Amino acid sequence: MRAMKNAGAISLIVLTLAACAGAVIRPVVTPPQRESDALLILPGFGYSRAGERALQALAEMAGREGVALFVPTYVSRGGLDDSRVNLERFIAAHQLDRYTRLHVFAFIAGAWTFNPMAEKGTLPNLATVIFDRSPYQERAPRIADDTLHFLTWLRYGSPVFDVARTPYPPLTRAGVRTGILVETMPTEFIRKRQAKALSYGPLRFECDSFQQRYDDCAYIPLNHDGLYVNIAQVWPDVLAFIRQGRFTDTADRTMPAISGL
Repeated sequence: MRAMKNAGAISLIVLTLAACAGAVIRPVVTPPQRESDALLILPGFGYSRAGERALQALAEMAGREGVALFVPTYVSRGGLDDSRVNLERFIAAHQLDRYTRLHVFAFIAGAWTFNPMAEKGTLPNLATVIFDRSPYQERAPRIADDTLHFLTWLRYGSPVFDVARTPYPPLTRAGVRTGILVETMPTEFIRKRQAKALSYGPLRFECDSFQQRYDDCAYIPLNHDGLYVNIAQVWPDVLAFIRQGRFTDTADRTMPAISGL
C-alpha cells in the first residue's frame, strides 16, 4: 500500500512539476527583410510532451509573422545556477544575438533562471520580456519542498527547491519592455493541496503584487498546465506586445474577484 501511494505521488509530480521534457524546437521563420525578431520561450515545471507539441504548432504561427521561435531544454538537476549556464550556452549556440530584437516569454522557473542573467547587461538585443505569473502555481515548488521533498529530489534534483527558496529576482533592466500575464485558475496539484497552499498566506492577484516592473498586465482564464497546451490562445497578446509594447485591446485587465481555491 505504501509503495502504491509513493508511486501515485511520483506520478502526480510528473504531471504537475515536470521539468522541460521537450527537445529544442527548430525555428520556423519567413526570411527577414530589414529587421528580424526571435522569441525565446523558457518553459519551467509542467512542460510535457503535449506542451511540446503545442509549442511546435506555435513555431509555425510565429514563423508566418516573421518571428523565429526557440525553446531550450535547460533546467538542470544541479539547480538554477546550472540551469542558467545551460541557457547561456543555448543562446550562444543558436546565435540569438544575430537577431535585431530578442523577445522572451518566461514561464515561472524561466523567470527565476533568466532574470539574473539579463540583469548583467548581456543580450544587447533584448527588447521585451513577458512573464507568466501565477499566485497559485508559484506555491507549487514550496509545497513540493515541504511535503514531497524526497520524491521531488529523486525525480528532478535541486531546481524545484531553488525556486521554492529563492525570492523572485525582478528584471529591472532599462530599455526592456516587460509584460505580465497572470493565470487565474489553479492546477489540480494545487486544488488537492489547497489547505497547504493557503497556509502560506493570502492569494494576491494585483499586478503590483508580483514584484516586477511592467508596461502592461493582463489576466488569462487558464491554469499552469492549461497554458502549456493552449499557448496559442495567448499568442495574439504576445505578438501585440512584441510589436507595440502592450497587449491587445481585448486583453482582460480586470483583476478577478478570487478569495480562495
